[in-house]
Amino acid sequence: MTEAHYLAVGGTSSWDGGILEPLAELNLEVLDALAGAAVGLRWPWRALGEAARQRLAHCPFLLVEAAFARPELWAGLPRVGVHESLPLSAVPAQRGPLPTPLLRRVLLFAWHLARANRVVARVALGMSAPCAGLVAACRFADLEALAELRPAWIHPRWDDRPAVWQAWLAAAAEESPRALENLQLWGLQMLAADVLARRA
Repeated sequence: MTEAHYLAVGGTSSWDGGILEPLAELNLEVLDALAGAAVGLRWPWRALGEAARQRLAHCPFLLVEAAFARPELWAGLPRVGVHESLPLSAVPAQRGPLPTPLLRRVLLFAWHLARANRVVARVALGMSAPCAGLVAACRFADLEALAELRPAWIHPRWDDRPAVWQAWLAAAAEESPRALENLQLWGLQMLAADVLARRA
């Protein structure tokens, strides 16, 4: 069973190549960046063959978290004028393993989904309904400022749980899709639980 079968939502969302392929492309870039930066992930990732890498990247949700379930953070995002430069005092405190161009692509993808298909955005990004409205209302200058000034805000999902990533790598290496499909379903449940927890 493919990812599209898992993610059909009453016919209101179109989980086709127009969404799954850019999602997989971003996930592959994220995994490549992590493999180059994380000591514990580098060698298992490099040991995976191309088919296993593609299986892992074709996850039905984005493997990056950007506070998509936290509208209070997006509501407080500083607005930068189109012709203004970024404030000199706003220096990022810490840079994560993901390069700035990739952060920009992640934010543009989230912005596009929030505008084009909010049901898909909520499932694939773990985005709350209020956050979807705030992300959709952002301007390019706002997204650029976020990528430049808040790089640590955008980080790999479950980056504080290395055992989860080891399980993903091990499942992707198996020829049977069952373990990877189970992890994908677990991931979707975790994204939904996070959104619900923020509403409480």
